[in-house]
Amino acid sequence: MKRLTIILLMTVPTLSFGQYNYGFLKEHFFSRQPSTRAEAMGRAYASVDGDLTTVYFNPAGIATIKGIEINGAYTPPGYYYTEGYYRFFAAGYRINKYLQTAYSQFHFDLGKTKVVGGNITAYSQRNTLTISSEPIKNLSIGLNTNYFIWQPGVGKTGTSIYLDFGAIKKFQFLQKETSAHSVSIGASIANFNNSKVSFSNNNNDLPVTARLGANYQFYLDKHILIDTLKTFCLLFQGEYQELLNSNYETAIRTGGEIMLLEILSIRAGYYKEKGYNYGLPSVNNDQISALTYGFGLQIPLNKLTKVPLNIKFDYTSLPQSNSSKVPFDYDNFTTYNLRLNWMLKTKQ
Repeated sequence: MKRLTIILLMTVPTLSFGQYNYGFLKEHFFSRQPSTRAEAMGRAYASVDGDLTTVYFNPAGIATIKGIEINGAYTPPGYYYTEGYYRFFAAGYRINKYLQTAYSQFHFDLGKTKVVGGNITAYSQRNTLTISSEPIKNLSIGLNTNYFIWQPGVGKTGTSIYLDFGAIKKFQFLQKETSAHSVSIGASIANFNNSKVSFSNNNNDLPVTARLGANYQFYLDKHILIDTLKTFCLLFQGEYQELLNSNYETAIRTGGEIMLLEILSIRAGYYKEKGYNYGLPSVNNDQISALTYGFGLQIPLNKLTKVPLNIKFDYTSLPQSNSSKVPFDYDNFTTYNLRLNWMLKTKQ
């Protein structure tokens, strides 16, 4: 299985794909992301596991979820000059020791946009069924089957089915009673079947996105204040993104998180993405870079009481990225994320 995973990750990127037109459905694929935690840590998440929002970055990430998890995120209206908003929902279940599954929906809505003759409502939506497994200890693999819907506001609705594949390998070392270290390497490819969506009798290629990431994690447990909670947790990660059917949206991302007593998380990151200036270098930038930040709160009832429930809330509010050199004063993107995890005993 390990050899098969390595072969797939090395050979799939060499296949030939149709050309993705820069800017097409950019708001859905390359703007706000469904994970508030990822947004705060430089938008990197390909090597992270144990969270349902990882289905967007690497389907192998849900292999380590425990019990039943429900995850939702919402970005209120405020997308540039429209009433656009983002919404994400996911529900996952650990069927047994080797199999996890989840359903998720990521929706971007432009809201009512004024045009000549009235208003139009346009949206794009991705419905995803994810299957993930950990066939070998510390090696996770996953597959997404996505049903994509695009309603441009006029004309017929376009649909498409595309597939994602990913893998994460974790290396644990210096494991002690009160501390532990690990390094994880993750790789994924979205839309490896090179799917297209139709509009006005034209087939538009969807982006084929490859991600390669790594993270380092450390925890210290000195039994301070509360014996059942780890005293200190650290996560530092980096990621490289490349579109296999475009010369743009190449990105470098990095970020980290410090968690205190498994209750308060403080996050920060940085990213740089390659864009297109439309042949107007004096007006538009050919790359976008930004600092990111946010925080999270966790109520680990499963470790504080006999109730097997873990509640997490994440928040971030960041300036909207802009490729234009013309100054603008749009509202921040503010995103809320709520995660409920009901722990169940794993079926053997």
